[in-house]
Amino acid sequence: GVLSHGPQGLFWFLIYLAINSGQTSDFEFRTYFTIISSGPQGFFSTVCEQSILLNILLMWFNLFLPVYPLDGGRIMTSAMLLMGVALNKAALLTMLITMLVSLVLFVMSTISFIDGIGISGTFGFLLSIFAVVKCYQLYFMITGGRLRDHKLFGRACYINRVSRPGLFQLSSAARMASTAEGEDDQDDQREDETMVPTETEAGQSS
Repeated sequence: GVLSHGPQGLFWFLIYLAINSGQTSDFEFRTYFTIISSGPQGFFSTVCEQSILLNILLMWFNLFLPVYPLDGGRIMTSAMLLMGVALNKAALLTMLITMLVSLVLFVMSTISFIDGIGISGTFGFLLSIFAVVKCYQLYFMITGGRLRDHKLFGRACYINRVSRPGLFQLSSAARMASTAEGEDDQDDQREDETMVPTETEAGQSS
């Protein structure tokens, strides 16, 4: 899972300390071919540095980036469904947000790769392409009416869940309940008016 990247990154950091006698003054995430080719110490130090960076990127992207089908995108989708957003609308919003974030990620990754950061640019570039492919597949499931067969959107907890008023809209059941409650209040008010005699009627009866 996402939390496993923390111990893995720590593992590679301990190996880095063992290789460099506990020194971290030369620790950096940029990859230089001169360091890799300088000898076994330079090569394995670079492997450790890039492994630590990879685990940091995997944890950050997977948890905090609202991109489907990463964990951050699944959390975003589940939150929308639990707040009462319709199934198709939640799928379309998920696809739209993922496409926009992937576009920004693609541009930033390309710039960072050109700038020489290396693995972070390559990783972001590949992740953006992967997310777009998954959105493409999700789009055809939506248009083909097969969204209930989806691993995430087709879960029974979402399909069989009773609709409740959400942040974005009232469900049809909620609107009907609200209308019925208003009609009941009006009926009660009319009954009270007919039951209470006016001052003229009270005088005539006396």
